[in-house]
Amino acid sequence: MIEYETTSQGPNKPVYWGDLVKPSSIQKYFDDLAPDWEYWIRKNGYYHASIWRMIRGMVPPGKDVLVYGAGTGDLLNYLRPKRGVGANVSEKLTELARVKYPHHEFVTTTVDDVVVPDGFQPDYVILHNMLDHVHDIWALMDRLNGILHEHSVLIATTSNPLWQPILKLASTFGSRVPSSPRNYITNKDIGSVLKLQGFDVVEEGMLLPVPKRVPVLSSLLNTFLPEIPLLRYTGSAQYLVARPRRKRQPLKVSVVIPCHNEEDNVESAVRRTPDMSGGTEILVVNDGSKDNTKQRAIEVMRNDPRLRLISTEKNQGKASAVKAGMDAASGDVVIILDADQTVRPEDLPMFIRPMEEGNADFVNGTRLVYPMEEGAMPYKNFLGNKAFCYMASFVMKQRVSDTLCGTKAFFKRDYLNMPLQSKERWGDFDFLYSAARLRLRIHEIPVHYQERTAGESKMRVWKDGWLFLRASIQGWGLTRFPDRYPLPKRREPIAGWEEITAEKQKNDSK
Repeated sequence: MIEYETTSQGPNKPVYWGDLVKPSSIQKYFDDLAPDWEYWIRKNGYYHASIWRMIRGMVPPGKDVLVYGAGTGDLLNYLRPKRGVGANVSEKLTELARVKYPHHEFVTTTVDDVVVPDGFQPDYVILHNMLDHVHDIWALMDRLNGILHEHSVLIATTSNPLWQPILKLASTFGSRVPSSPRNYITNKDIGSVLKLQGFDVVEEGMLLPVPKRVPVLSSLLNTFLPEIPLLRYTGSAQYLVARPRRKRQPLKVSVVIPCHNEEDNVESAVRRTPDMSGGTEILVVNDGSKDNTKQRAIEVMRNDPRLRLISTEKNQGKASAVKAGMDAASGDVVIILDADQTVRPEDLPMFIRPMEEGNADFVNGTRLVYPMEEGAMPYKNFLGNKAFCYMASFVMKQRVSDTLCGTKAFFKRDYLNMPLQSKERWGDFDFLYSAARLRLRIHEIPVHYQERTAGESKMRVWKDGWLFLRASIQGWGLTRFPDRYPLPKRREPIAGWEEITAEKQKNDSK
C-alpha cells in the first residue's frame, strides 16, 4: 500500500482560472508546479494512492508501460514495468524524475504529441489525469494509436466534471494544487473519440466520492457508492479502459479437452475437432480417469498427429485439468472443449474469428440463445445459471448470458497473467472474473447445446451452487480490491501432470 504523510503548509501559487487550455499555458502551469510536485502528492496522498492501486490492479508486473503525466515517476515505478517510459510536458518535472528513478526512461513532450523512444510499443498506456489538460484530445489519441500493438491497453483517469466547483474551491483554500487551464470532459466524450479512432471501451466508471481519508467513512463510501446507479456520479474521479481494434494474423489454436472417465467420448471429440487457419493442436487432459480414457487417447494419438496427451493418476477436478492443458499448450489461443460434446466441436472456428479480426480477447459460449435438445439442461440448472449470470455481469461490469458453458477461448499470454483463485472445481467463474480483472474484451458466441453423447453429467446443482456463490463473492473482491489479489508476473505450471507421447508408449511396450 502507498502511504503519504500530509503537511500543514504549502507553497503560495497563483491560480490559473480563466486561462484557455493552450499548449503554452499548460506547459507553464506544470513548470510552475514542478518545484512543489512532491508536496502536493503528499498532501493528497490518500487520493493518489487510491488511483494508483486501481491502475496497478489492471497492469501485471514486467510489462512495457508508458505513463503520460508521469510527474516525478512515482506511478511508473509503482507499476513494476519491464521497461518504463514516463512522459511530461514540463522539462523540470522530467529532470526530477530522472534523478529519482534513473532506471526508467523519461521524456519531455508537447501537450498533444507524445514522443516515445524509437521502436517502443507499450503494453499499457496510462493517461494519468492528462486528458484534463491536453489541448487536442483527438490529436493525442491519433498519435497514441500509432504506437500501440494489437494487445495494448489504454487506461485514462480524469476528474469528474461535476466536481469543478469543489476543485476550484479546494485550490482557493490551498487543499489541492492550484487551479489550472483544464478540460471538463466526461467518459462518454472520451469514449466517443476513442470509438472513432478504432478503440473499444472495455470498462468505464467513477471512484472516490470521498477523496480524503476519513476513518471508516471514506473506505465504506468509496467501496459502495460507485456500485449504486445514480450515486456513482458522486465520484471525484473517472476512469476508462480501452483496447485498439487490430486485425490479427492467423492464430495457432490449442484445443484443451479435459476428461474424467470419458472413454466413450474422447475419440469422437478429437476426430470432430476441425483444423483452424493458423494451425491446430489438441490436448486431451486425462484427469485421473478410472476407465479406459487414457488408453483410448493413446490409440487416437497414433493416428492423429495433432493430439497430445497430458495425464495424472489422481483426479484433481476440471479446473486443474484445464489449467494443466493450458500450461502445456503452445498455441496463441487456447479453447476449452468439453469431452461430452454438448457443444459441437465443429463450432470451434466461430470462437477464433472475432479474435483474429481484433474484436475480442475472450470469447465465451452461450447455450441459452437457441432452443436446446430435450434433456440437455435440467430446468433447475437453467434457473441457477441465469441467476449466476446476473451476479457475474454485475461483478465483471461486462454482460454475460451463460456463466457455465464449458467452451471458452482466450489468449495464452492473458492466461499467464490471470490471478486464478481456484475456488470452484469447474473453473468457469475463475476464468471469467480473471478476464474481467485484466479488462479483456469479453464477447459471446451462441452455440447449439445438445444432450451429451455418452456418460453422465458431473455437475451437482446444490453442492456446486454454493461453490459458485463463494467464487462470485471472491470475484467481487478480485475486481474491486486488486491490492489483495496481486497479478502474477507469470503463472507457474501446475505440478503432478505429465505428457505422454505415442513414441514413449511404443518404447515402454518393447
